[in-house]
Amino acid sequence: YVETAKGSGKSPLAAGIGLYVLFTDPERGQQGYIAACNREQAGFLFRHAKGMVEAHPALRSAATVFGGASPVAQSRSIVRDCDGSFLRVISADAESKHGGNLSLGIVDELHAQPNRDLVDVLTTSMASAVRPSPLLLFLTTADYDRPSVCNEVYEYARRVRDGVIDDPTFLPVIYEAEEGDDWTAPSTWRKANPNYGVTVSEDYLRA
Repeated sequence: YVETAKGSGKSPLAAGIGLYVLFTDPERGQQGYIAACNREQAGFLFRHAKGMVEAHPALRSAATVFGGASPVAQSRSIVRDCDGSFLRVISADAESKHGGNLSLGIVDELHAQPNRDLVDVLTTSMASAVRPSPLLLFLTTADYDRPSVCNEVYEYARRVRDGVIDDPTFLPVIYEAEEGDDWTAPSTWRKANPNYGVTVSEDYLRA
């Protein structure tokens, strides 16, 4: 679970992790999905992943990229040529949910998921014992105070972080200001912005 403020590069991170698993994990027949909240965000994510492959000669020569608006199964997919392993970008508003036998599931902008349906599908699709090291990753900005799947996962992540729950399979990565922090202090801005001064403008935050 990775939570940061806006502008920290979560979508490129999701694309990069998806490609890292696809191209470096020796497991054959991988099924990897990056899930976005809607088709627009899914297309944005796919452009990141496609651009990374096209910019790297070794990746470009080892994969086939399927894109565009085609309704066929390989639409907006990157397929590892040697064995058919794939990374596919899907959206929560897709007409059908994607199950199967996942090696990798990434949910970008968890706070924007309209309900928990897609999260539940991805989670239960990782139950198979044939996957030696499945990975489920949530990336998000903070949700507002309401019942939501994002806040459920956040509360679990916070309890793991604080030692209330012992779960060595769960890694909480939370960049946030704490209650009582001075919101006008640059030290507080840095807490919530791991890319402070890089992709997050110091001048913008000060203004």
